[in-house]
Amino acid sequence: MRSNTPRCQLITVSREFGAGGSDLAQALGEQLGWPVLDHDIIHRVAERLRMDDETVEHFDEHPPSLLARIATVLIIPQPDLFSFPPSVDVPSHDRIAATTTEAIRAAAENPPLIIVGHGAQCILAGRTDVLHVRAIAPLGDRIRRIASRLNVDPAFAANLLRRADGDRQAYVQRYFHADWHSEHLYDVRINTARVPVEEAATMIVELVRLRERGGVERDSSDVLRLDPSSSA
Repeated sequence: MRSNTPRCQLITVSREFGAGGSDLAQALGEQLGWPVLDHDIIHRVAERLRMDDETVEHFDEHPPSLLARIATVLIIPQPDLFSFPPSVDVPSHDRIAATTTEAIRAAAENPPLIIVGHGAQCILAGRTDVLHVRAIAPLGDRIRRIASRLNVDPAFAANLLRRADGDRQAYVQRYFHADWHSEHLYDVRINTARVPVEEAATMIVELVRLRERGGVERDSSDVLRLDPSSSA
């Protein structure tokens, strides 16, 4: 049966840490000619809160548990650490998250646009003109990618990965009451260890073009897996 899904004007990209989600978003932006909202979200949130980008960045996509650790550093001066603002100027993590949601909703009012992370798949879940993409990869591949990109040893990369994935899961759970890993949040799931980023971007672009041409024949499946390692 041919789908009557409206044309796609927005793409959200959720990503496991080290799965290349930002690279995928950039490749999509280049192929489609669409702007990408990724790290710039920090600047937009900072402007709304009238704060500097560095302060907001410390809170970006982090749950309260991590923020509590940051607050401890802010309150107890320690030498040879990053320079933080006085604790009285530190915003609430809930306020940062709420402002981030506001910024994403505002940006989505001016499509086309590709949005990376920050629970955008939940924020825009009610819109029918959005394609929700999930970038994944096996743990070992992600560790190797992080270690190479950051020039750190695999053990350190693995620790970064566990903390980042845990923070993102906790962020989505706390603010959107959803499971970050749930297939039901996404339309497409891509294993970037098996499908190169540029190739994955090309496939997603084709999905966007299919919608522009009036839809695609589909069955009752609710998730398209571009993941050769997945079973049927």
